[in-house]
Amino acid sequence: MSAMETAQQAIDLILHQGLRETKARHSNVLKLEKAIPGKQNKHGAIAMYRSKAQMAKSWGTIYTSKEAVYDNYATSTHWTPNVFNYLTYTDAAKHYVKGAKEQNLSQINTLVVDVDYRDAEERQAKFAEVWDTAMLDVQFLPTLILATQKGYHIYYVFDEPVFVRRHANGKLPAVRAAKAIAKSLKDFYAQKLPAVDVTCNSFGIFRVPRPDNIEYFEPKMTVDFQALMTWSINFANDQHHIKPQNTQRSFYARRASRQIDQPWFQALINQTDIDQNVGYGRHNTIFTLALACYSSNVSQAQCFDILDEFNSNLNHPLATQHVQKVINDAYSGQFHAASREYVNALLETWVPDADRRVYLQRSQTTWYKYAKPRTERVNSHVHEWQADLMAYFSQRTSRDNNWFTRTSLRYISKELNICLGSLTKALKELIDQGLVYREKGHGRQATMFATRSSLLQHAMALKQAQRLNYWLMVARFLDPTEQLLALQRFSLTSDPNTTEFDQLRLVDTG
Repeated sequence: MSAMETAQQAIDLILHQGLRETKARHSNVLKLEKAIPGKQNKHGAIAMYRSKAQMAKSWGTIYTSKEAVYDNYATSTHWTPNVFNYLTYTDAAKHYVKGAKEQNLSQINTLVVDVDYRDAEERQAKFAEVWDTAMLDVQFLPTLILATQKGYHIYYVFDEPVFVRRHANGKLPAVRAAKAIAKSLKDFYAQKLPAVDVTCNSFGIFRVPRPDNIEYFEPKMTVDFQALMTWSINFANDQHHIKPQNTQRSFYARRASRQIDQPWFQALINQTDIDQNVGYGRHNTIFTLALACYSSNVSQAQCFDILDEFNSNLNHPLATQHVQKVINDAYSGQFHAASREYVNALLETWVPDADRRVYLQRSQTTWYKYAKPRTERVNSHVHEWQADLMAYFSQRTSRDNNWFTRTSLRYISKELNICLGSLTKALKELIDQGLVYREKGHGRQATMFATRSSLLQHAMALKQAQRLNYWLMVARFLDPTEQLLALQRFSLTSDPNTTEFDQLRLVDTG
């Protein structure tokens, strides 16, 4: 596939079906199908800009078809990858674009992390650091990395577009959910890369894919919105859990308060019009209320009684088995308590403004029940066992042992002082997430373990000519997950007779 075809494939993947396929007028493509009479064929619009200077002045061009985008992307530098309901010009000459506001979004196709350095030289020097963070540290692999003038734009493209619908109270739950996810992504990257722009508009203007700026592209690495939201909730909860370690202000007063005694809990549990929504709907509300019960030491059976009654009072209740599943997830040990950010989002979406102000005022002095430090607790959370396991494997996988370690679950259980049942549960989740790979030993042979990080580091250290043989070797003795299969494709070319690695595009470190 040529560089131009790759760029067009990236554009088509990002836009999904948000624009018409062909121009409404003067199309060069034969139109085989016409709009069905009586059926609403709604399509949106995006804007493209020919330079950063023109972008700063909102001097751009509006496009409503993919054909028009393909005709003009090579001479453009920036675009709005998320689709708007409509865009207009503010002047008769049709130069200045307006309408690119989040309230006007039609569908959310992607979230982008913006990394900015001082100049192009530093950008090139820091590429390995950006690559390591994107590929080794984040649970979800990016779909696209574009080089900018002084940095990189890291695209996470959704496998399905998130359609924006306005709630009866005027709120946009999908937009708020996507903003929370974007904030978590930027905050996570900022912990590893200080050059991340954490203030950039999540649905703003970014670099357009072109043949000269694509550093990496893997079309199969799209992201599920709900899975990314779950990761975001976990990350936000972890951040709130860490912050109190550094301050003692009002610690004892907050520690004594239970989340189920907070006014916001009563505000949400008394609502009856909570419906299904992209983002903050019935599932998220029940999950947040269940987390509050869990953090307040309410038994799981009692929590089910409370939330089953809440669900029954809804105008459009969930099936009972779905409520039970959500409660099971909340009580799995992976989460600490309800997050302030998500509670505020639920209040803003479902609680009337006047009532919400009263509830928030009453909740100013107490909010979280913070867990004791791990050294003072008898039990540990699942995520803590997982962190212990990842650290254990990282210490024992290196170049010297071919990036694998041979051991047994009983030996690990003894080394880390984790009971075998808890160890098996934590390890299974790491394997399901694609963070750890396991090959069970045969006979007297011990089980082999490797981390995704170790496999990628080994692949990156090999010369290009060796990478193909390495991934073929890995495939022979591992039971590859879909994620591992995708990683294999990073090292394989579309043409098996060539030795170029178009997808990986790494600096040769061999």
